[in-house]
Amino acid sequence: MGLLDVNSKLLDRTMNEVLHVSKALFEEGLVKSTFGVISERIPTTDYIVITPSGFKKEKVSKENLIIVDLDGKVVCGNLRPSSETPMHVFIHKNIREANCVIHTHSPMATVFAILRRDIPCIASEQAFTFGGRIPIVKKYSYPGTTNTEELESIVEALRVSRAALLPRHGVIVYGENAEEALDNAIIVEDIATSAIFALLLGQPLEFTEEEINYLQEFRKKRYGQKKI
Repeated sequence: MGLLDVNSKLLDRTMNEVLHVSKALFEEGLVKSTFGVISERIPTTDYIVITPSGFKKEKVSKENLIIVDLDGKVVCGNLRPSSETPMHVFIHKNIREANCVIHTHSPMATVFAILRRDIPCIASEQAFTFGGRIPIVKKYSYPGTTNTEELESIVEALRVSRAALLPRHGVIVYGENAEEALDNAIIVEDIATSAIFALLLGQPLEFTEEEINYLQEFRKKRYGQKKI
C-alpha cells in the first residue's frame, strides 16, 4: 500500500489525535519548550504520523506534522521529523499493540530516570494500570539513539510495562490508541510524584505479586463498563 491509498478520513483522524495529545501533554506539564514526541500509526497501514523536530508541542499544527514509514523514511511533510524517530518507529514495528507512542520529560518521573531507578510499585494505581514497577531501560546512551542494541533494550522494558524510563532523559509510554497512551503518560507522572513523597517520608512497602495479580484481575473483570 502506498500513501496515496491511505483512507483520508483515517489520516485526518490520526493527525487530529496527535495534535490533541500534543497540546494535552503541554497543558498537563509533561513537556516543556520543544521537548517531547508523539507518534501514532495510521490504522491498517505501515505509516506513522509524528511530530516535527524542534517545535513547541502547544504550537504544532496539522500542516507541520510528518508522515514516515516503519523504517523512519519521510513520505510526506516538508519538515524534519523528531530526532527520536528511530526509537518511535522501532517500537511501532516491534510491539503490535503500540499504536500510539509518547515520549515526555515529565518532571517527577524523570527524577527516577536521572537516578537510573525503577519507580517502585507502592501505589494501587500503578499496580492496577501497569502491573508492577516502571522499569529503567538497561541499555541506553543518548537522545536520538540509533543503536539497535539500545532500541531493543527499550522494547524489552516496554514488554514488561507500557511505560519505561530512559536513563538521564525521560519517559516513554505507549497505548493501543492515543487516549490510552496519553492516560499512561499522565498516570506515570502522578505515581512518580506520590512515590517521591512516600520515599522521603518513610519506607513504603511494594505490592506483592499476589496483590498485583488481584488488582489486574479486578481491572479485567470488575472495573469499567462492559457490553451486555
